[in-house]
Amino acid sequence: MQLHLYNTLTRDKRPFIPLMEDPEYKGPKKDFIGIYSCGPTVYYTPHIGNLRATFTADLIRNTLKLLWYKVKAVMNITDVGHLVSDGDDGEDKMEKWARREGKTAKEIAEQYEKIFKDNMKELNIDAFDVMPRATEHIQKQIELIKTLEQKWYTYAVSWDGIYMDTSKVENYGELMWPNYKKRLADLNAGERVDMKGKKNATDFALWKFSPEGEKRQMERESPWGIWFPGRHIECSAMSSEYLWEQFDIHHGWADHITIHHPNEIAQSECAFDVHPRVKYRIHNEFLQVDGGKMSKSLGNIYSIEDIKNKDWGKFSPLDLRYFYFMAQYGSFQNFTWEQLEAAKATRHSLTKKLQGKKVTKDKKEFENDPFYTQVIEAIYDNINTPKLLAAVQWAVSSEMENAYAIVTWLEDNFLKLWLFEPMIEEKYDIPAEVTTLANQRIQAKQEKNYALADELRKKISELWREVKDTKEGYEINKA
Repeated sequence: MQLHLYNTLTRDKRPFIPLMEDPEYKGPKKDFIGIYSCGPTVYYTPHIGNLRATFTADLIRNTLKLLWYKVKAVMNITDVGHLVSDGDDGEDKMEKWARREGKTAKEIAEQYEKIFKDNMKELNIDAFDVMPRATEHIQKQIELIKTLEQKWYTYAVSWDGIYMDTSKVENYGELMWPNYKKRLADLNAGERVDMKGKKNATDFALWKFSPEGEKRQMERESPWGIWFPGRHIECSAMSSEYLWEQFDIHHGWADHITIHHPNEIAQSECAFDVHPRVKYRIHNEFLQVDGGKMSKSLGNIYSIEDIKNKDWGKFSPLDLRYFYFMAQYGSFQNFTWEQLEAAKATRHSLTKKLQGKKVTKDKKEFENDPFYTQVIEAIYDNINTPKLLAAVQWAVSSEMENAYAIVTWLEDNFLKLWLFEPMIEEKYDIPAEVTTLANQRIQAKQEKNYALADELRKKISELWREVKDTKEGYEINKA
């Protein structure tokens, strides 16, 4: 068996052969698999769609490590301002949120980077090997743009910035298959596009000049004057800094397929004279909510805090982690509270079955087990996590000979769902409102006002709690 991954660049699922094992690779010798994942722009609290992308990056890393590969995983932190749109216009996100919260852009970046990393910990996602900040790699970005300028790939729009001339890039946009050349031809016709000084509709800013008479918080000196970075150059700079000019896997959201990643490919391959720069392009699909897009106007953009605070602590972040496992990373996934409830119930059921049954064995002792074969087949099949969960459920229910040892191995290295731990998330503070109602109910029963007692029980139930009479008085549990 061999690991197969879906490669967006080729639009097919193909065997994974790392560069260090590829006879056609001519670059510097490698002894690791390099993975670069597009990380967060830290100007707001990550929502559960953002975190699905981070979960997928971790999933890819853990898969390769599970298969005994040495891995170097890099995820950038964008802590420098960018314009809102991929079209190189709009308002800068960092500057906008700084004004909104009455802080500096640097303070905003530090605040939301911490929240993002805290969310990672709550989802049992380990820190990546390198998590570089864009602000710490400005000089590398300048050097890359100089290289592109020397190779005549750039031009200046005097009032706006330095742009990449995509008409000079062979196979620009090939990541956008199918029919990408026709799509680009239609776009470059310019019938519905305001060119704003650009030569081609697909040209993109490598950096932007600061507007005259306007002082931005995150602008810098450069050989071309006062400027701030474009949307794409930082990823080329940081990935090459830590993974060299050619590496194995680049991961990101599906929405990166049409603009961000084609632009990143263009500037990188032109600067480094290598094609393909990345062997496998992997993208996770969107997370929908209630069958549609997440939207502030609909009030359905949820964060980890929203998950934890739902119904006074009904859910754990690890219920969300299990939920992510329930769909293959390359498929759309639909979030509903009912689906999260199902994830929680299944995780808790597994946890109850596995209490006190953790078994640690050398992997060689169970490598020929049929259950292990099912597990590996699921992982090798483009990391088919629903198939993997089904195999785990079957093995645990069947109490196969090596089931607990294999699940222990999976839990420690891949699942990380606390399946063998006491369900400490069940311990919670009882809201004061519930306690008040419970005390009123006891008083009503003592006064033999059973109709009122029943009404108070109903109110407690509406608050997602159930009250149970005991010799000492009562106890309250989650409903």
